[in-house]
Amino acid sequence: MKKIISLLSVILILAAIAVPAVSADDGYISHIVDEAGKLDSSDAAELENTYAGMYDEYGFDVVAMTIDGLPDDRSLMEYADDYYDYNGYSDDGCILVVNVPLRDCWISTKGYGITALTDYGIDYIGDQLKPDLKDNDYHAAFKRFYELVEKFYKEAKNGKPFDTNHKVTDMGTVLKRAGVSLAIGLVIAILAVLVLWRKYKPVMLKAEANDYLVEGSLVLRQSYDHFLYTHVDRTRKSDDDNGGGSSTHTSSSGSSHGGGGFSF
Repeated sequence: MKKIISLLSVILILAAIAVPAVSADDGYISHIVDEAGKLDSSDAAELENTYAGMYDEYGFDVVAMTIDGLPDDRSLMEYADDYYDYNGYSDDGCILVVNVPLRDCWISTKGYGITALTDYGIDYIGDQLKPDLKDNDYHAAFKRFYELVEKFYKEAKNGKPFDTNHKVTDMGTVLKRAGVSLAIGLVIAILAVLVLWRKYKPVMLKAEANDYLVEGSLVLRQSYDHFLYTHVDRTRKSDDDNGGGSSTHTSSSGSSHGGGGFSF
């Protein structure tokens, strides 16, 4: 009986040791890496689930990361490239690294990420993230980052990546600009009316048109006509003249990366 109890005890101990080992080595790769501790556990879990869905659906990894300073003399670009290359992510994707103390960010792209996120796209995304990052709202910033990357990815898959010759149309921005233009136009119109009103001097109605003329005030000494003309040549500017695309560099692993940085 004692032998049976001893054997069961050994089996239970081995099982207890084996379970966490399997959980720690299940091959799962984190898409939200919060080394600077800017997210609470529930927000991090929500974002992780969302980011992981991008890979599950498209085979495209999206990663967001905070760091509490660079660990060595590498630049933020080099750190972002290396972290993506050496931590098991797919050949197609992107990573946003936020260096919290210096308030610097770098977006590194790889594979199809270079196509989907052009230099214009990275600048646009950076501008969209700055307000939330300035407010220290990393949850909102990382959520917005995912939404924008998915939007840019889908547009690229449709055959026309967002770029200098195909810019993002933000309806909110369009309406805001239209409202500002309308307000400016209204102010100018009101000022013009006021100026004309102050210059207006009413006169008594006359029975004949000649009654409005001052005698001897109209003298035609010479009259002639000139025919004027101009010729204008117009040449359509090619979209290729607008630049665009993605600038690339090679990381320490020998992989090609695109990317860009911004501060907030």
